Amino acid sequence: MFGLLISRGSSARAACQALRHAGRAFESTLAAGPAAPETVVYPYYVSRTRFQSLPVYTDIRNGRTRMLTLVRRITGDLGALRADLAKELGDESIAIKSAAQQLVIKGDRTKEIREWLTKRGF
Repeated sequence: MFGLLISRGSSARAACQALRHAGRAFESTLAAGPAAPETVVYPYYVSRTRFQSLPVYTDIRNGRTRMLTLVRRITGDLGALRADLAKELGDESIAIKSAAQQLVIKGDRTKEIREWLTKRGF
């Protein structure tokens, strides 16, 4: 189907690219209306991957009995991010891996953390 669209002309090629870019995650953080969102400065930053997804991963250990959630690609104050996440999740089981600039959260909290980061504009 897409092969036929590409061979018909440049307008079809542009439409195909628009379809491909429509589902990307970074578009969910854009403003929905004409009013620009307020700019908030955090003491930390979580950068997206090259495919524009959030760097939140699930790590399974000990023969599938221990689930961990990893947040990677963090720059800035890890302690402030840990405190904000603990407040949001209502959980104090968040460890900091300062050498790797990562947070390790007990349990599979991937979906909750991705939604929280998206709400905050990351």
